[in-house]
Amino acid sequence: MQITIGRAKRGIGSLLPGQAYVGRPSVLGNPFVVGRDGSRNELIAQYRRWLWARLQEPNSPQEHELRRLLARAAAGKQELLCWCHPLPCHAEVVRWALLWLAGEEGAAEEAGSVEGA
Repeated sequence: MQITIGRAKRGIGSLLPGQAYVGRPSVLGNPFVVGRDGSRNELIAQYRRWLWARLQEPNSPQEHELRRLLARAAAGKQELLCWCHPLPCHAEVVRWALLWLAGEEGAAEEAGSVEGA
């Protein structure tokens, strides 16, 4: 599974296959704003906590979108797009959340195969 991050260069409606826009106003967009809510690095840390809280809510829109992107990534390359990349970006948190979910699902599948053996 290959999940990369790229810079959004066109409108949201012009994504290529294998691309997903994760900036504002998408479900995975960072609700925190540089300057108003802190520095770029502070906002990324705030976003990490915010996304983790959303993942604790069963069937949250963010969990649903991450699982949808994970299924797409499992089928091939997935590129996450945001306007601020290549600067430090919340898209890296989204990428790590996807990789974490992939590991969680893989562990669940392994446990199921061991139990069924």
